[in-house]
Amino acid sequence: MILSGCATVTTTDGERLTLRSQEFRDYVERVFREQNHWATELLNAQDGAEGARYEELIRVEDSLLAACAGLNELAAARRDARTLGPLRQAELARSAPECEAITTEARRVITRMVAAC
Repeated sequence: MILSGCATVTTTDGERLTLRSQEFRDYVERVFREQNHWATELLNAQDGAEGARYEELIRVEDSLLAACAGLNELAAARRDARTLGPLRQAELARSAPECEAITTEARRVITRMVAAC
């Protein structure tokens, strides 16, 4: 059924994308790039952070790593020219909306902390 082209994923803004569509592939790549950017920002923000601020950054980083593990695995397989079966690829790609949501949270936390300085 996943390979039929009918399976969809709903983005955080409510858009429904078919797994086999170019729009879905573009979406997954955008989410992957965004999460990489904000993961780096989280690491940078941890430098010099203390107490509750530091703990919040660690919590968000842990959530980001967990939610985006599927996309990172997919990217690593492509980078290493490892073949993943179509079902595994679809399973990993389906984690994009969760990754997107946590990436948005990371952006909000960092933006709020920068504004507070």
